[in-house]
Amino acid sequence: MEIKLKINIIVFALFLSITSNMAQEFDAERLPIGDVNRKYDFCSVKLDKIFDTKASKEVSFNQMIAELKNYQIVMVGESHTNQLYHDVELEVIKGLVEAGKPVVLALEMFNSKQEEALGKWSSGNTDPNTFMEQTDFLTTWGHNYRYYKAIFDYARDKHIPIYGANIEKQYTSKIGRSGVGSLTEEEIKAIPEIDTANIEHKFLIKVLMQGMDATMPDQFNNMYPAQSLWDAAMGEGAIKAAQKHPEATIVLLAGSGHVIYNIGIGRIIHDRSNFSFASVVPVDISQKVKDEGMVQIRKNMKSEKEKDTKTVDNKSEMSENKNESTSKENVSEKEKPANPHSMMMMDETPYKIVVKSYADFIWGVKEMRQELYPAFGFSIKDELNNGGYLVERVLPQTIAFENGLKKNDIILTIDRKTFNNSTELKKHLQFKNWDEEISFSLMRGEEKVNLSFVIKPVKTDD
Repeated sequence: MEIKLKINIIVFALFLSITSNMAQEFDAERLPIGDVNRKYDFCSVKLDKIFDTKASKEVSFNQMIAELKNYQIVMVGESHTNQLYHDVELEVIKGLVEAGKPVVLALEMFNSKQEEALGKWSSGNTDPNTFMEQTDFLTTWGHNYRYYKAIFDYARDKHIPIYGANIEKQYTSKIGRSGVGSLTEEEIKAIPEIDTANIEHKFLIKVLMQGMDATMPDQFNNMYPAQSLWDAAMGEGAIKAAQKHPEATIVLLAGSGHVIYNIGIGRIIHDRSNFSFASVVPVDISQKVKDEGMVQIRKNMKSEKEKDTKTVDNKSEMSENKNESTSKENVSEKEKPANPHSMMMMDETPYKIVVKSYADFIWGVKEMRQELYPAFGFSIKDELNNGGYLVERVLPQTIAFENGLKKNDIILTIDRKTFNNSTELKKHLQFKNWDEEISFSLMRGEEKVNLSFVIKPVKTDD
């Protein structure tokens, strides 16, 4: 009776701890939203494994590809600066091509105005430098080109058509600053219909924006329709590509926030077409498994049982005049047959618990502690200013900020090189690596300033 009471106390205490943590912070991978048949169930996604949430089982890569071939649109979610997510994207594209399925790409980082340049690239008529310039990649997207290089190169080698799935940045930027009401009639006609009525989608964005609706409601009320416009544009972009290529599978690459739960881009495809679609989303798996929930409860229960069993065994050894039948009842708990429930987590492969509605296929990848390429965290004006490029903004807690670059500095040279245009300057920065030295020659007001440092990640309080 005493053991059972202690165990109940442990269970209740841990339950309070778990529910308290959940109340403080929602886990974006465990929200009860999306497909009604999956949103209340969880799955264990293992490192380097793929879980098919519709079939509710782990599947091989080839099994996933065989299933994806049946869909007209496949959305693959990415984290823009995580190379392992981009590796997943490339594997999906290659898997479909090698399985004999025609593939067309629809990409978040481009829009329809760039499709002439995309067509030239796919046909093999341009080199990477020309491609970056013609698409204005370094300005319109901003994330390091090297994250996408293998995908772009494969598309060119296989002559895979590429379409810009997104909307021009001017529309989302204007809405994000001043709301939908700031758009002119002409601008409204130029963009897809913005759907902000879905409660689950709005809740998801609130979670992803970490409660911004409570702390900055005015900003959130502008940001949310801008986010919804991105989803609408990319959904319709994928639909248009599917209409042009009915025999192909359209592989749409977009940030995971637009893909997860199939209620962003997926909802647009569902509501505005008859095309079938599926989602593939990687999730980060820590190499060190953190026990949580009932796993931790079971371990604590087992620990308490062992403590109490030792107490009982000690008392039994000290006790006299016990007959043989009584002593058998005091057999050590360790000698009893294993409880099947305690054996459930014997597989030591790192894993993560994710709600099944998160995506149709969830792919466990190694958690990355550091981005593969440095991002400096400042922006410049594109035109020359007094012989250099004016620094418009320096983000806090970035490489540029920590090493002394300031807003309104004018960059004259980097690594003793001058640049004919801002694209050249940005390209130079994109191909810098960790632990390399970089030097800036600046004008700061009337003073000439030189900065030189080794490129290191910014230390955080985590």
